[in-house]
Amino acid sequence: MPRKIDEKKTRKALRRLERAKRTAEQAGSPEASLSEWEGEFLGSLEERLETYGSAFNDPGKGDTEEALSARQALKLREIEKKAAGKARKPMSQGTGFKRKTPGPGPRSREIHEDFDPAPPAEPPAADHPATKPAQPRPAGGFTPRVIEGGKTRL
Repeated sequence: MPRKIDEKKTRKALRRLERAKRTAEQAGSPEASLSEWEGEFLGSLEERLETYGSAFNDPGKGDTEEALSARQALKLREIEKKAAGKARKPMSQGTGFKRKTPGPGPRSREIHEDFDPAPPAEPPAADHPATKPAQPRPAGGFTPRVIEGGKTRL
């Protein structure tokens, strides 16, 4: 069953198409001239509007009482702006969601901060605790290590 489209809306869409074509032809500048694809797009819209009264058939693509779908209307609006010389500037590539200023840095721990790059200057004395034999580790697993400077890391 075909949709019933208001003839006023169809005529209005056809006038917009004609106006966009005319404006693009009169502009003369290469930026305002229509590309081959845009010319074909406007021609196919015009043909469908004259034949069926609507340029789309799927009700999921726009309002069933309109002559153009939502995407067709958006593209026509972009073509009208381009023909008028007010085309939208293309976005630069790669600037999406990148951080503008460097942040505080990664929240991970530096793996080399636990190692002392210089060996000790002299060997420890015999009564020093580092020369005592190592005690066996408890069977339970992990023993926390105390690092000089008041911070404990587990």
